[in-house]
Amino acid sequence: MGPRGDTTRNVDRHRTRPRQYEAQARNFLEDVSAGDLWFFPQGIPHHIQALDEGVEFLLVFNDGNFPENGTFLISDWFAHTPRSVLAKNFDVPEEDFSSIPTSELYIFNGRVPPPLESDRILSPTGDVPRSFKHSLDSQAPIRTSGGTARIVDSRNFEASTTTSAALVEIEPGAIRELHWHPNNDEWQYYISGQGRMGVFADSGRNRTFDYQAGDVGYVPFAMGHYIENTGDTPLKLLEMFLAPSFEDVSLAQWMALTPAEVVQQHLNLSDNVMRSIRREKQPIFRP
Repeated sequence: MGPRGDTTRNVDRHRTRPRQYEAQARNFLEDVSAGDLWFFPQGIPHHIQALDEGVEFLLVFNDGNFPENGTFLISDWFAHTPRSVLAKNFDVPEEDFSSIPTSELYIFNGRVPPPLESDRILSPTGDVPRSFKHSLDSQAPIRTSGGTARIVDSRNFEASTTTSAALVEIEPGAIRELHWHPNNDEWQYYISGQGRMGVFADSGRNRTFDYQAGDVGYVPFAMGHYIENTGDTPLKLLEMFLAPSFEDVSLAQWMALTPAEVVQQHLNLSDNVMRSIRREKQPIFRP
């Protein structure tokens, strides 16, 4: 239990129950399953309980320098507060704190929580006015010739005021088109499949990287890049941004909406290439 910076979590397997508490004494409690997201605003205390099968989830923080092993924990605070002060604060005898942990409890065994409705604690100020949970897997995807994309940001997940993301699936032989993001750096988590990303900075500086499930990728602000499925199964990854809205610029669409003579003067392209440039954005494209 404890507060910290803005945190977004993506559940990979099974179910869990996050609970958080606002400064206005309003509670949020919900069960989340594989494919769901939840968001904890900065400084808000919370805890997470695994349900009957345990749980795996991905943590995303708004600070790349944040050390997860430096989490603010209530057990650590109690252990480093004089028992006389605890006794005064809670108006009980000091000996009532004789069994508190002597160090932090981070992940530890406990009882499986009861059904959701019987686990709710009513606050005199009510529940939070908006949900901190978003069911990303059940969101209608953008479908293209080469795969799907599910985009989540503050426009469809109002609580997520600092973080946006896209769940991308690229079919074998398809490509996440050449593009860049005009609002911030990009973090990636590769969920399944195999892929290759090429990143271009400027002045001839570029690198190519291969990825597989469990890998993390990174693209600095406004660098051009693509992601290609190099395997024979769908490539699934999560793109994440420290920005309230998801934004990308398609190279093909930009070129299509630029006067043709300007494009040809720059690149000396054939008429066949010019005719093939797509005016409609195709985030994931398969020829």
